[in-house]
Amino acid sequence: MNNILFVLYNINEFLSNNFLIQKWYNYLRGKEVGIMMDFNEDRVTEICSKSIIFKGVDKAIIKEFLSSLSYKVVFIKKGELIIKEDDYIDYLGLVLEGEVNVCKYCPDGSESLLSKLKTHEVFGLDILCTPSRNSFYYAYATKPSFILKIDKKILEKGKVISEEDTSKIYGNVITCLANICAKKCHKIELVSQKSIRDKIMIYLSIQKKNNNSNKFKISFDRDQLANYLCVNRSVLSHELSLMQKEGIIKFKKNEFEILE
Repeated sequence: MNNILFVLYNINEFLSNNFLIQKWYNYLRGKEVGIMMDFNEDRVTEICSKSIIFKGVDKAIIKEFLSSLSYKVVFIKKGELIIKEDDYIDYLGLVLEGEVNVCKYCPDGSESLLSKLKTHEVFGLDILCTPSRNSFYYAYATKPSFILKIDKKILEKGKVISEEDTSKIYGNVITCLANICAKKCHKIELVSQKSIRDKIMIYLSIQKKNNNSNKFKISFDRDQLANYLCVNRSVLSHELSLMQKEGIIKFKKNEFEILE
Protein backbone atom coordinates (compact mmCIF):
# COMPACT_ATOMS: atom_id res chain seq x y z
CA MET A 1 0.00 0.00 0.00
CA ASN A 2 2.80 2.37 0.94
CA ASN A 3 4.53 1.59 -2.36
CA ILE A 4 1.38 2.45 -4.30
CA LEU A 5 1.02 5.74 -2.43
CA PHE A 6 4.68 6.50 -3.11
CA VAL A 7 4.19 5.93 -6.87
CA LEU A 8 1.02 8.04 -6.93
CA TYR A 9 2.81 10.82 -5.05
CA ASN A 10 5.68 10.84 -7.54
CA ILE A 11 3.32 10.83 -10.52
CA ASN A 12 1.52 13.81 -9.01
CA GLU A 13 4.83 15.60 -8.43
CA PHE A 14 5.91 14.92 -12.02
CA LEU A 15 2.66 16.27 -13.43
CA SER A 16 2.87 19.33 -11.21
CA ASN A 17 6.46 20.07 -12.16
CA ASN A 18 5.74 19.55 -15.85
CA PHE A 19 2.43 21.38 -15.92
CA LEU A 20 3.84 24.12 -18.16
CA ILE A 21 5.02 21.50 -20.65
CA GLN A 22 1.61 19.87 -20.69
CA LYS A 23 -0.11 23.22 -20.89
CA TRP A 24 2.08 24.25 -23.83
CA TYR A 25 1.45 20.95 -25.61
CA ASN A 26 -2.30 21.27 -25.13
CA TYR A 27 -2.14 24.91 -26.22
CA LEU A 28 -0.41 23.95 -29.46
CA ARG A 29 -2.90 21.18 -30.11
CA GLY A 30 -5.76 23.53 -29.36
CA LYS A 31 -4.23 26.24 -31.47
CA GLU A 32 -4.04 23.90 -34.46
CA VAL A 33 -7.73 23.16 -34.11
CA GLY A 34 -8.49 26.81 -33.49
CA ILE A 35 -6.64 27.93 -36.60
CA MET A 36 -8.36 25.29 -38.66
CA MET A 37 -11.73 26.43 -37.36
CA ASP A 38 -10.81 30.05 -38.13
CA PHE A 39 -10.59 29.19 -41.81
CA ASN A 40 -14.27 29.73 -42.44
CA GLU A 41 -15.69 30.93 -45.75
CA ASP A 42 -15.08 34.59 -44.95
CA ARG A 43 -11.43 34.13 -43.98
CA VAL A 44 -10.71 31.88 -46.96
CA THR A 45 -12.37 34.45 -49.23
CA GLU A 46 -10.33 37.27 -47.69
CA ILE A 47 -7.02 35.48 -48.35
CA CYS A 48 -8.09 34.40 -51.85
CA SER A 49 -8.96 38.00 -52.72
CA LYS A 50 -5.25 38.85 -52.34
CA SER A 51 -4.20 36.07 -54.71
CA ILE A 52 -3.32 36.77 -58.32
CA ILE A 53 -6.00 34.27 -59.38
CA PHE A 54 -8.82 36.44 -58.01
CA LYS A 55 -7.31 39.88 -58.64
CA GLY A 56 -10.00 42.45 -59.46
CA VAL A 57 -12.85 40.13 -58.44
CA ASP A 58 -15.27 41.24 -55.73
CA LYS A 59 -15.11 39.25 -52.49
CA ALA A 60 -18.79 38.34 -52.68
CA ILE A 61 -18.20 36.89 -56.15
CA ILE A 62 -15.15 34.95 -54.95
CA LYS A 63 -17.17 33.49 -52.09
CA GLU A 64 -19.98 32.48 -54.46
CA PHE A 65 -17.50 31.03 -56.95
CA LEU A 66 -15.67 28.96 -54.31
CA SER A 67 -18.95 27.70 -52.86
CA SER A 68 -19.75 26.20 -56.28
CA LEU A 69 -16.50 24.21 -56.22
CA SER A 70 -15.17 21.41 -54.07
CA TYR A 71 -12.36 22.68 -51.84
CA LYS A 72 -10.77 21.84 -48.52
CA VAL A 73 -8.26 23.27 -46.05
CA VAL A 74 -5.45 20.92 -45.00
CA PHE A 75 -2.79 21.31 -42.30
CA ILE A 76 0.76 20.45 -43.38
CA LYS A 77 3.54 19.90 -40.84
CA LYS A 78 6.97 21.49 -41.28
CA GLY A 79 8.98 19.36 -43.72
CA GLU A 80 5.94 17.39 -44.88
CA LEU A 81 5.51 16.81 -48.60
CA ILE A 82 2.48 18.33 -50.29
CA ILE A 83 3.30 17.15 -53.80
CA LYS A 84 5.70 14.43 -54.93
CA GLU A 85 7.18 14.16 -58.41
CA ASP A 86 4.84 12.22 -60.74
CA ASP A 87 1.85 12.75 -58.43
CA TYR A 88 -1.44 13.20 -60.24
CA ILE A 89 -2.67 16.70 -59.38
CA ASP A 90 -6.38 17.49 -59.63
CA TYR A 91 -6.43 20.69 -57.58
CA LEU A 92 -5.02 24.20 -57.40
CA GLY A 93 -3.04 24.83 -54.21
CA LEU A 94 -3.14 28.17 -52.39
CA VAL A 95 -1.11 28.97 -49.26
CA LEU A 96 -3.51 30.24 -46.59
CA GLU A 97 -0.87 30.42 -43.90
CA GLY A 98 2.77 29.32 -43.73
CA GLU A 99 5.43 28.82 -46.38
CA VAL A 100 6.02 26.30 -49.18
CA ASN A 101 9.14 25.46 -51.19
CA VAL A 102 8.73 24.17 -54.75
CA CYS A 103 11.79 22.14 -55.77
CA LYS A 104 13.27 19.77 -58.31
CA TYR A 105 15.79 17.00 -57.75
CA CYS A 106 19.08 17.38 -59.62
CA PRO A 107 20.77 14.33 -61.26
CA ASP A 108 23.23 14.16 -58.36
CA GLY A 109 20.36 13.94 -55.87
CA SER A 110 20.68 17.50 -54.59
CA GLU A 111 17.72 19.84 -54.31
CA SER A 112 17.18 22.74 -56.70
CA LEU A 113 14.84 25.40 -55.35
CA LEU A 114 12.39 26.65 -57.98
CA SER A 115 10.29 29.02 -55.88
CA LYS A 116 9.40 29.98 -52.34
CA LEU A 117 5.70 30.60 -51.74
CA LYS A 118 4.05 32.56 -48.95
CA THR A 119 0.48 33.42 -47.93
CA HIS A 120 -2.02 33.84 -50.82
CA GLU A 121 0.43 32.49 -53.43
CA VAL A 122 -0.57 29.50 -55.57
CA PHE A 123 1.06 26.31 -56.83
CA GLY A 124 0.12 23.42 -59.09
CA LEU A 125 -1.52 25.57 -61.76
CA ASP A 126 1.16 24.72 -64.34
CA ILE A 127 0.62 21.00 -63.62
CA LEU A 128 -3.15 21.35 -63.73
CA CYS A 129 -2.92 22.80 -67.25
CA THR A 130 -0.97 19.85 -68.68
CA PRO A 131 -2.72 16.89 -70.38
CA SER A 132 -1.31 14.30 -67.95
CA ARG A 133 -1.53 16.43 -64.78
CA ASN A 134 1.48 14.55 -63.40
CA SER A 135 3.77 16.69 -61.29
CA PHE A 136 7.27 17.46 -62.57
CA TYR A 137 8.42 18.90 -59.22
CA TYR A 138 7.81 18.40 -55.52
CA ALA A 139 6.60 20.82 -52.86
CA TYR A 140 6.87 20.79 -49.08
CA ALA A 141 6.11 23.07 -46.15
CA THR A 142 9.07 24.88 -44.59
CA LYS A 143 6.94 25.76 -41.55
CA PRO A 144 3.54 24.58 -40.23
CA SER A 145 1.16 25.58 -43.01
CA PHE A 146 -2.47 25.55 -44.04
CA ILE A 147 -3.16 24.89 -47.70
CA LEU A 148 -6.37 25.49 -49.62
CA LYS A 149 -6.95 22.81 -52.25
CA ILE A 150 -9.40 24.00 -54.92
CA ASP A 151 -10.91 21.42 -57.28
CA LYS A 152 -9.69 21.33 -60.89
CA LYS A 153 -13.10 22.58 -61.99
CA ILE A 154 -11.77 26.07 -61.29
CA LEU A 155 -10.46 25.90 -64.86
CA GLU A 156 -13.87 25.05 -66.25
CA LYS A 157 -16.43 27.64 -67.24
CA GLY A 158 -18.36 28.71 -64.17
CA LYS A 159 -22.13 28.95 -64.25
CA VAL A 160 -22.68 30.70 -60.93
CA ILE A 161 -20.86 33.93 -61.79
CA SER A 162 -21.13 36.38 -64.67
CA GLU A 163 -19.21 36.15 -67.94
CA GLU A 164 -17.34 39.31 -66.94
CA ASP A 165 -16.09 37.83 -63.64
CA THR A 166 -15.31 34.50 -65.30
CA SER A 167 -13.22 36.35 -67.88
CA LYS A 168 -11.34 38.15 -65.09
CA ILE A 169 -10.47 34.86 -63.38
CA TYR A 170 -9.36 33.22 -66.62
CA GLY A 171 -7.32 36.31 -67.49
CA ASN A 172 -5.66 36.06 -64.08
CA VAL A 173 -4.95 32.36 -64.67
CA ILE A 174 -3.16 33.25 -67.91
CA THR A 175 -1.19 36.00 -66.13
CA CYS A 176 -0.22 33.55 -63.39
CA LEU A 177 0.95 30.97 -65.95
CA ALA A 178 2.94 33.68 -67.75
CA ASN A 179 4.63 34.62 -64.45
CA ILE A 180 5.50 30.97 -63.80
CA CYS A 181 7.02 30.70 -67.29
CA ALA A 182 8.99 33.93 -66.77
CA LYS A 183 10.40 32.63 -63.47
CA LYS A 184 11.47 29.39 -65.13
CA CYS A 185 13.18 31.34 -67.92
CA HIS A 186 15.03 33.39 -65.30
CA LYS A 187 16.03 30.19 -63.54
CA ILE A 188 17.40 28.71 -66.77
CA GLU A 189 19.32 31.93 -67.44
CA LEU A 190 20.80 31.83 -63.94
CA VAL A 191 21.95 28.21 -63.91
CA SER A 192 23.42 28.52 -67.42
CA GLN A 193 25.93 31.14 -66.23
CA LYS A 194 29.45 29.84 -65.69
CA SER A 195 30.57 32.24 -62.96
CA ILE A 196 28.96 32.65 -59.54
CA ARG A 197 29.22 36.43 -59.85
CA ASP A 198 27.20 36.41 -63.06
CA LYS A 199 24.54 34.28 -61.39
CA ILE A 200 24.37 36.69 -58.45
CA MET A 201 24.21 39.80 -60.63
CA ILE A 202 21.47 38.41 -62.87
CA TYR A 203 19.41 37.40 -59.84
CA LEU A 204 19.88 40.79 -58.15
CA SER A 205 19.11 42.64 -61.39
CA ILE A 206 15.81 40.76 -61.66
CA GLN A 207 14.97 41.74 -58.07
CA LYS A 208 15.89 45.37 -58.84
CA LYS A 209 13.55 45.36 -61.82
CA ASN A 210 10.72 43.69 -59.89
CA ASN A 211 11.03 46.19 -57.04
CA ASN A 212 11.72 49.18 -59.31
CA SER A 213 14.52 50.21 -56.96
CA ASN A 214 18.24 49.69 -56.38
CA LYS A 215 17.38 48.81 -52.78
CA PHE A 216 15.28 45.74 -52.08
CA LYS A 217 14.75 42.79 -49.77
CA ILE A 218 14.94 39.22 -51.08
CA SER A 219 12.79 36.37 -49.76
CA PHE A 220 15.66 33.85 -49.54
CA ASP A 221 18.09 33.30 -46.67
CA ARG A 222 21.69 32.38 -47.62
CA ASP A 223 21.07 28.64 -47.76
CA GLN A 224 17.99 29.12 -49.94
CA LEU A 225 19.75 31.61 -52.21
CA ALA A 226 22.67 29.22 -52.68
CA ASN A 227 20.17 26.46 -53.44
CA TYR A 228 18.29 28.64 -55.92
CA LEU A 229 21.49 29.70 -57.71
CA CYS A 230 22.83 26.11 -57.61
CA VAL A 231 26.07 27.13 -55.89
CA ASN A 232 27.89 26.21 -52.68
CA ARG A 233 26.77 28.31 -49.72
CA SER A 234 30.27 29.19 -48.48
CA VAL A 235 31.39 30.13 -52.00
CA LEU A 236 28.29 32.32 -52.36
CA SER A 237 29.01 34.12 -49.07
CA HIS A 238 32.64 34.66 -50.11
CA GLU A 239 31.64 36.10 -53.50
CA LEU A 240 29.04 38.40 -51.94
CA SER A 241 31.67 39.73 -49.52
CA LEU A 242 34.08 40.37 -52.42
CA MET A 243 31.40 42.20 -54.39
CA GLN A 244 30.66 44.38 -51.37
CA LYS A 245 34.38 45.20 -50.88
CA GLU A 246 34.64 46.10 -54.56
CA GLY A 247 31.72 48.52 -54.26
CA ILE A 248 29.40 46.60 -56.55
CA ILE A 249 26.71 45.87 -53.96
CA LYS A 250 25.82 46.53 -50.33
CA PHE A 251 23.93 44.04 -48.23
CA LYS A 252 22.88 43.18 -44.71
CA LYS A 253 21.22 39.81 -44.26
CA ASN A 254 18.52 39.72 -46.97
CA GLU A 255 18.54 43.48 -47.71
CA PHE A 256 20.50 44.42 -50.83
CA GLU A 257 21.50 47.51 -52.77
CA ILE A 258 23.07 47.53 -56.24
CA LEU A 259 25.64 50.33 -56.36
CA GLU A 260 26.73 50.15 -59.99
